[in-house]
Amino acid sequence: MMLSNRVAAPARPAEQRMAVASTSRPSARPIVINASAFGSAKKTATQLLRELARGSTRKSSTRANVTGATGATCALDIVFVAAEVAPWSKTGGLGDVTGGLPIELVKRGHRVMTIAPRYDQYADAWDTSVVINVMGEQVRFFHSIKKGVHRVWIDHPWFLAKVWGKTGSKLYGPRSGADYLDNHKRFSLFCKAAIEAARVLPFGPGEDCIFVANDWHSALVPVLLKDEYQTKGQFTKAKSVLAIHNIAFQGRMWEDAFKDMALPAKSFEKLAFEDGYAKVYTEATPMEEEEKPPLTGKTYKKINWLKAGILSADKLVTVSPNYATEISADPAGGVELDKAIRSRGIEGIVNGMDIEEWNPKTDKFLTLPYDQNSVFAGKAAAKEALQAELGLPVDPTAPLFAFIGRLEEQKGVDIILAALPKLLATPKVQVAILGTGKAAYEKMVNAIGTKYKGKAKGVVKFSAPLAHMLTAGADFMLVPSRFEPCGLIQLHAMHYGTVPVVASTGGLVDTVKEGVTGFHMGALNPDKLDEADADALAATCRRAAEVFATPKYSEMVANCISQDLSWSKPAQKWEGLLEELVFGKGTIATEKKEAIKVPVAEKIPGDVPAVSYSPNVASPSAASAASGNGAKPATTAAPMGSWRAAAPATGPSPISATPKVTTYKPALPATAPVKKAVVGAAAAPAKEAAADGAASSNGASSNGNGAAATPAPAAAPTPAVPAGGRFASVLAKKGGSA
Repeated sequence: MMLSNRVAAPARPAEQRMAVASTSRPSARPIVINASAFGSAKKTATQLLRELARGSTRKSSTRANVTGATGATCALDIVFVAAEVAPWSKTGGLGDVTGGLPIELVKRGHRVMTIAPRYDQYADAWDTSVVINVMGEQVRFFHSIKKGVHRVWIDHPWFLAKVWGKTGSKLYGPRSGADYLDNHKRFSLFCKAAIEAARVLPFGPGEDCIFVANDWHSALVPVLLKDEYQTKGQFTKAKSVLAIHNIAFQGRMWEDAFKDMALPAKSFEKLAFEDGYAKVYTEATPMEEEEKPPLTGKTYKKINWLKAGILSADKLVTVSPNYATEISADPAGGVELDKAIRSRGIEGIVNGMDIEEWNPKTDKFLTLPYDQNSVFAGKAAAKEALQAELGLPVDPTAPLFAFIGRLEEQKGVDIILAALPKLLATPKVQVAILGTGKAAYEKMVNAIGTKYKGKAKGVVKFSAPLAHMLTAGADFMLVPSRFEPCGLIQLHAMHYGTVPVVASTGGLVDTVKEGVTGFHMGALNPDKLDEADADALAATCRRAAEVFATPKYSEMVANCISQDLSWSKPAQKWEGLLEELVFGKGTIATEKKEAIKVPVAEKIPGDVPAVSYSPNVASPSAASAASGNGAKPATTAAPMGSWRAAAPATGPSPISATPKVTTYKPALPATAPVKKAVVGAAAAPAKEAAADGAASSNGASSNGNGAAATPAPAAAPTPAVPAGGRFASVLAKKGGSA
């Protein structure tokens, strides 16, 4: 039945790569090949290349079963659409996810493509010679295959000419807090071109595929599928998933931007949004570093890209189960999109980490690489080298705390700086801080080496070697984030056997187990620097320093490094979620998905708390005294979603300190009427969600396209909040990054 091996035989891997690579060479016209082995109809070279790239000659509507070690029940066609894909473009965790997760899904037997803007002249990306017209603009596609994943880039001057190789904060604007004025056109074109890529590229999956949109930049993908393509009978079998990596970034813009986005008129209702902020931060109206968006008592009509994606996607997912709970609970956690999220439902899947770049066994920046069996020798060598590099006393008995991250409020660097005097009063404690960010914090971090000479060192720059040295050489990693959807720093730290000290928020709750793989300091005041938070951080670090001097610390190190924090388990859960979307719940896909637990629920060797109680409950002695029976109470987890309203009690030992805990609730602005929360699906979710924030005048889009938005107030007016509402001062300048 075969005419020749070249035409009809299933492609071997090398031939497959050659076939796909050949699309990078321009061709005068389609060549028709008489391929009777594929059926009676003749097929063009482009059609054959598509089938070869997919690895079979079946029709696109037929799904092949996958058996064996991959664990997949069927081979899915998955298209990730994102503004960032590491290592080519990255400003945060979004790029890490779209860089790592697709590779693991390919290992499980799926056909995966990622689509991102071409911000740079990537050396490993080839012109496919495919050109289409989108919104009156000529768009090209560049392509590469890396570790089995088809990496595709949308090529247009709106992306390349703006960035010119500088793929840091300039993806969304010239600086943080000043988004490009045409971001609405840039990412509208991107979303449309991404959908077209699935069917115009010869190696694309065709119309029967699953699109995974990520954050506001690609949130129009599910909108376009529902409102434009499927109403025309196109992509009728396609499914869409919207992954929310940070609810604070929503793509809020003035509503007149809609006319430039080439969307159907009916899509406007999904996008419609109101908030209480008179400004959208762009190049024309940039935000100053310490500016706080003021509430005016009025409402302003805008559009909200993320909201439209939420209402249109077939499935919502975010980056940790606890974060899913937080953003769907109330207007504060959901940044005014909680109703829209509750109307659709959302699941959380903890992110994995790149265990190739971050691997103590192969880390080129370490003098003595190590693994689980040699962790103590390896970390001792790394600590010695780190202390010498930083100019700190080389002392293996000194507890060394490190911080790596952006120098801004969200990451809690201001809390660390406020806590330093009390923290460094603990004998032998050393602190190292690495990062860049706000000028004021950079200046303060630079000064700690002089102010606390021999005890602390600040390094204000981006340094991959030093980041790896800190991750391996530090004894503890500080992660005092005010909010953290998932977090990667704590995963890197544990993979290197470094014990994290974290705030109790978002994904930190799902990944760090109190007394077993780390220490929790409780949740922190989201709006301002609170003295109680600094005291809580210092007390938790003192408690960790006490454990450092005992055998329990070695147990915690072993617990940390023994975990599988790679993308392997998250990919299985993602696979189950996507198969559920295609085949329905109650199938083997559901069992597969539910079999994967969050890291804190996984049983690991030595899973015994290294301390007898959590940081937010009374010490055993105090509890026993109160009960009068002398019995030791059971260990309980630290209350999550709360912050300390009072400084911890003082005493001879930090372990006996019992900070008061209260749930944080922002106050209502004086002009805002009280709204009653509605739980459950709405009869008309688009209309209900459109009103989110309109009644409260507290829906801060503190950065237009970047949507560094401010949550609406809670129903009960308790502690007062600075003007601008919860998160306003923290998020306002984040730009379009996630």
